[in-house]
Amino acid sequence: MGDATPILQYYSPMWNYFEPKEAVWYRWDLDGAGAWLRKNGEEWKFALQSIPFKSIDSREGGPMENGEPPDLPTAFTVSGGKTIALRPSLSDIPYLVSARNEVKIMPSSEAWFAIALPPVLKFMTESQAPLHSFHPFTVSKTWFGDKTAGNLCLSLPIELDPSCNREQNFNQEMDEAIKAKSSKYLNCRSLIQCKLVVRNRSKEPIETKRLAIFTDLLSLYEKGTSLVSDTVVIVATQDGTLQNNIDSAPYRGLPKIHSAPNAGLSEVLVKRGVSFLRSIAGI
Repeated sequence: MGDATPILQYYSPMWNYFEPKEAVWYRWDLDGAGAWLRKNGEEWKFALQSIPFKSIDSREGGPMENGEPPDLPTAFTVSGGKTIALRPSLSDIPYLVSARNEVKIMPSSEAWFAIALPPVLKFMTESQAPLHSFHPFTVSKTWFGDKTAGNLCLSLPIELDPSCNREQNFNQEMDEAIKAKSSKYLNCRSLIQCKLVVRNRSKEPIETKRLAIFTDLLSLYEKGTSLVSDTVVIVATQDGTLQNNIDSAPYRGLPKIHSAPNAGLSEVLVKRGVSFLRSIAGI
């Protein structure tokens, strides 16, 4: 298939727009998954290779001129446009993750979790028209919550460890804590790094084992070579209810790669039913 030569004359980051040559195949390495693209006039041709989420392997790069893809099904789209990008976005349905052990959060305390989320990838032209989308990392789906307040979720095979206030490295922007407890998922550029904090402002302990991440108000950013999202904040209040907020303040000034559809609500309480809110933290 020949040498894989990065197209550095167009850009360095793998998510930016570039102008492909006519009738030339380009490849993206996506931590074990892969995507191929070829433009021929107004015909765009795609070949995609997905892998199970558990099989992820830290290895990424692209776009690279790399000859034809292996024996994979292809898809065609007819559209104008000169430049294109492979752009990450979040799933339309929630992500469900589990703590390694049951976590009890006492009153006036909080716990942080570092989560790596598989993206939905979209080929988009400069006009923001999506030509094709796919899931590079496949996971199972599961029902979370009761029959009326529950949700269909993507079930991620990740076991989370919390980070706590006064823990070593806690006050060093959480990145140091992430490095201290790194896993193969937290080191992959094709995944979206998300921070979640659960604060107990109630008078009773909170016990939780599973956490559901709802993505409708989350924006995505580029931080160095990583993809990051807004921080999800869940607060148990003194009146026994749960509040769900999105904290975008730590990411101001970073290049935004995906904007939440409800822009301007990132620091406002997300008004949900109480039963729905309780299902977020599995309470």
